[in-house]
Amino acid sequence: MQKIECYTLFDITATGINGHVKAAQFPYVSRNGLTMADPASLARARNQQRNFDTLLQLIGLRTQMFNVSDPTVQDTGPFGNQRTWHFDFEIEPQAQWLVDGDEFWVLKQDSDSTPMIIDLEETSDLEPRIITLGDSPNTIYHA
Repeated sequence: MQKIECYTLFDITATGINGHVKAAQFPYVSRNGLTMADPASLARARNQQRNFDTLLQLIGLRTQMFNVSDPTVQDTGPFGNQRTWHFDFEIEPQAQWLVDGDEFWVLKQDSDSTPMIIDLEETSDLEPRIITLGDSPNTIYHA
């Protein structure tokens, strides 16, 4: 198995919120222990999960992932002093993303310009789309 890491400036907190909650269910506690007291906090948690789901779906377009970790957040990382989310996963060794010496070229092409939800818990001023190509990426894949 080959371990791959993903770093992003988007809030991809895995809240486990995949649907709607009725008003009678508030306060509602997510799988990561976040307590939501109202529809606005629930919408934020749902959008965090949507962002994580988007990255998983992009990666899953071309490979089967194993041992996917929940994202962790740190205030420093490959983007400098910016809040960064990180998760890792494993794939069977393969060269399916390799083009011109870049082992993640195809994954970067698949991901670039995909819409993401912003204004969650990010500390960066982000465009609402994944940028994996060029000099200023907001999402990085690393082996």
